[in-house]
Amino acid sequence: MILHDFPRVARKRWAAILLGFLCGLGGAAVLVWRTPPEYAAQITIYVPAPEQRIDSYARLLTSDRIGQDVAGRLGLSIPGAEIARKLDASADQLLLTVTATDRSPVQAQRIADASGAAFTQLVEDLAQPAPGDRLVATVVAPAALPASPVSPDLSLDFALGALAGLVAGCGLALLREIRPRMVKTVDDLESLTRVPALGVLGDDPQAPRLPLTVRERPHSPQANAFRALRGNLQFVDVDSARKVITFTSALPEAGKTTLLCNLAIVLAAAGHQVVVVEADLVRPRLAGCLGLDKVPGLTSVLSGRVTLDRALRPSAGSLFDVLVAGAAPPDPRGLLASGRMRILLGELRCRYDMVLIEAPPLQPGTGAAVLVAECDGALLAVRHAKTTRRQIKAALAELGTTGARLYGTVLTMTPESAEDTAGADPQATIPLAAVARVPAGQVNGRKRERPAGGLPRNGAGHRR
Repeated sequence: MILHDFPRVARKRWAAILLGFLCGLGGAAVLVWRTPPEYAAQITIYVPAPEQRIDSYARLLTSDRIGQDVAGRLGLSIPGAEIARKLDASADQLLLTVTATDRSPVQAQRIADASGAAFTQLVEDLAQPAPGDRLVATVVAPAALPASPVSPDLSLDFALGALAGLVAGCGLALLREIRPRMVKTVDDLESLTRVPALGVLGDDPQAPRLPLTVRERPHSPQANAFRALRGNLQFVDVDSARKVITFTSALPEAGKTTLLCNLAIVLAAAGHQVVVVEADLVRPRLAGCLGLDKVPGLTSVLSGRVTLDRALRPSAGSLFDVLVAGAAPPDPRGLLASGRMRILLGELRCRYDMVLIEAPPLQPGTGAAVLVAECDGALLAVRHAKTTRRQIKAALAELGTTGARLYGTVLTMTPESAEDTAGADPQATIPLAAVARVPAGQVNGRKRERPAGGLPRNGAGHRR
């Protein structure tokens, strides 16, 4: 960010600058409202003394001694130091100007006049001149009754408040511009990934307690969004009647588990034979979401301890089958990249129309990219305003190392306003979309390109 970029930032972030300006004015108004008015009264004293003494006399005028004398003359039961704080003195050659301030204009006038009388008397007592050489300090201009307060200064206070607000607003605008850019709209997501956004899922405050939105609240906007996503999935990879789809994300806590469970319900309700496989072996949450036992599961099948039929369990009223993660393995990535995993995926493809796999986030060492490469394609869950552009680019780069296929994205946990203005109707199906294949990279020292047809099919599917 350099200086000539600021006009562009100001045009883009004008709302933040205006907010700062208004807050500055508001703060000044509050300060003025809460500051009691103060009045000032002045007197002028002539002192026929050498100029080098005048500064000493000015300091004497604001001393506790003068304050005590003024309190006694006016009959005030307050310390002299407090009276002295109300006084201010300045010197100009042989003239001293004394200013007394108080919340009462009458009291300010009385204190100013009393300080003049106390000072002239004190000077006469301290000077002790020789006979015929008397030093006389004379009040030449007594205090007038102040007509208007000197504090608060409205013009100065509001000018300073506006200036401080502008500075704060500009700082906020620059901070928002240089901070990591969060993805908040479908347009941003599609321009970044160059694949279609297949769904926009609104934030559901009840999801942590009741994650199966489609079953618990079938007529809610969130449930309708899952049905819209189901409709959009019909337009991806139309040549494949059976699909093995991986659901992954750029970072944890992106809503993959809730997305997977609800999509499985709407797919099964539409007549598809569906199985959900939990392959996020580091942060498994599917069993808790569906109320199932954590074992046996995927790791049990891959290790050969149990058969697939024994590990599969019906869920959501037997609408679909589930294969939970199982016991945590020491090497999750190696297990997902194993030959046993490829064989398992082939067997599940033969049994079901839709195989939905929850993968770990697309981060180095998780094995998510390797798993996606063994499936037909992937959906990338992107959490609204929590996932940065840089994180998405890193996830795409991770996919690129295996040449995996990205069907599209799903913007999750959007607020209602963002869902309404995301750039697409979340309940409208997309036209036939071009699905991107991330450029293949180097895997294990050699280039790898997955065949277009996916895994071999071993025969007609059947229901367990």
